[in-house]
Order: sequence, then C-alpha cells, then structure tokens
Amino acid sequence: MNRKTCFITKYQYGDFIVDLDEYVLSLATNCMFGCEYCYLKFSKITLEPVIYENLDKFEQEVTSLFSNSTQKVFYFNFGETTDSFLTAKHFNIITDAANIISQQAKKYDKSCFVELRTKTNNIFYFNKKICFENVKLIYATSLSPQVVIDRFEHGTVPIKNRIETLIFAEKLGFLTGLRLEPIIIYPIYGIEYKDVVFSVKNLIDNYQQILKTVLEKIDFKNIHSITISCLRLTKKQFKELKQKKSKLCFFEMFLCPDGKYRYSRPIRTTIYNGIIDFIRWTYPVLYKKILLSFEFDYIWRNCGLEIKSMVEVSSMVG
Repeated sequence: MNRKTCFITKYQYGDFIVDLDEYVLSLATNCMFGCEYCYLKFSKITLEPVIYENLDKFEQEVTSLFSNSTQKVFYFNFGETTDSFLTAKHFNIITDAANIISQQAKKYDKSCFVELRTKTNNIFYFNKKICFENVKLIYATSLSPQVVIDRFEHGTVPIKNRIETLIFAEKLGFLTGLRLEPIIIYPIYGIEYKDVVFSVKNLIDNYQQILKTVLEKIDFKNIHSITISCLRLTKKQFKELKQKKSKLCFFEMFLCPDGKYRYSRPIRTTIYNGIIDFIRWTYPVLYKKILLSFEFDYIWRNCGLEIKSMVEVSSMVG
C-alpha cells in the first residue's frame, strides 16, 4: 500500500508539554496486540497492520527535511504508529528506511538516531549486526511489571523476555532505550489514603526491581536514554474506558491543560521521584539520561530534572 500523507511529521506533544524534539516515522500503521490503553484503538485507521511501500516519497521527505534545516542531529521515532518489530516485513522496512536516512544524512552532514520500540521478542529473528553511516538505531522496549502486562498488554511478551531482547539487541550493535511508560497504578489496593499510598509504593518497588534486573545485564555505555511517563488518556479514551469499567480509569485522574487525563500531580511526582532517586543514587552515571515523556515543565522541576530533549541526550552518546 502507498502512503498518501506525510511519512515524517514533527511530534506534537500538546499544549504546555515539554517538547522532546522528535520526528515520527509513519512507515507502518497499527498492530495486532491488545494493549487496552493504545490510542490507535480509538483512531480512524484500518484494523489490520499496514506497511507503506512507496519509499521514493519517503526519500523525498528525508531529503527535504535535511536540505532545509541547519539542525545537525535528528531523532526519529518508528514506534509510535506500530510496533517496530511486528513482522518480518517490518524488519525489512526498518533496514530500507535506515539506509535511505543514512545516504541523505551523509550527503547533508547530519547525525541521526532512530528509535525502534517494541513489546515483542521478534528481534531474535533479526540475527545480523546492523550498522549505518551517520545513523544509530535504538532498540527500545516498554518495561512494565508483569502484573500490568498480564492485565493490560494482551498478546505482548512477558517482562522477562523483554529484558532478554535488550541484551540481544546490544550484541547486534543497537543502542538501547529503557521505556518506563505508560506507568499504570495496578493493582489498586483500595480508595482510602493509606491504600493509595500502599498501591503507589508497591508500584515504585516493582519498577526499582525491574531496573535492577535490567541494569545488572546490559552495558551502561550502550543505553541511549531512560524515559518515564505515567498513563495518560484522551477525553474519548477516558469516557469509553470508564463506561467499560476499565481498571485503567483510576479514581484520582484529572483533565490536564493539554486535554489529557492523568493521575494527580502529587501521585505522579511521587512515582517519578521514587524511580529517579533510585537511579540517581544507585546508578548515578545514568542520571543524565533520564527524561520525562509527555510531561509539563513544572513536573520536571518538581523532580529535580534538567529539561532536555532527545536530540540533546543523543548528543551525549559517543
């Protein structure tokens, strides 16, 4: 199928949200997994996964972007409109697109980073080293507690397998991206204050254990970035999920200035600080690689983080 609209679009984070300076690569659309929170389920798109084949148009867009910009470093995200490693055809489009970006990046003296995000273990079929001039590929996977995967991420692989893929990706020459998002408060042990406190503490403990397990097995120098973000829902998502009595609709979710429902500010900052402080004091060399995804600048400040973009973090990578 040919894509009629743009392959490359600047990521629109929404009003008042910190811009991480990413471009979305829409080389494919949709996937067959059953993540309950996925925004694609609430979009007017084809139900079956689609891969777009008119890469001549993609090449024209890459050329136009590079030739009309003085920016030297670009960050592209291929995991926004589909799972990057969904099928063998997705593998092929990854390499074809990366090759196009590499050729044009070399021509216009650009340095590029391409994030490939997945909840599969299909990289084990991708058994060759990947190397492109002027382009570095980032293998990123969502690290969620197993209880959350079982309840909300149907059809995806367990956390144990996701960690194994990070190790394998590193051997193939990928940089790695640790994606602690969306953070979902589950299980919820009650609605009283003490119950909420316990639920949040349990969640933080789970994420600290996941990080400990991961960081004992992969090389810090190959970690590109660590992103952290709590669950956010559009008005349409929140309304429909609430009607279905979804466990995603936590009773302390509020409509924020960007039009998304989120956990209250104190809950979010408590969660973020619990994870960030763990990294800061246990793995201090990684602290500078932490970013909050889809958050307001005052939340960054509440967590003691310096606001930075994916491009700025990429510039730290050797």
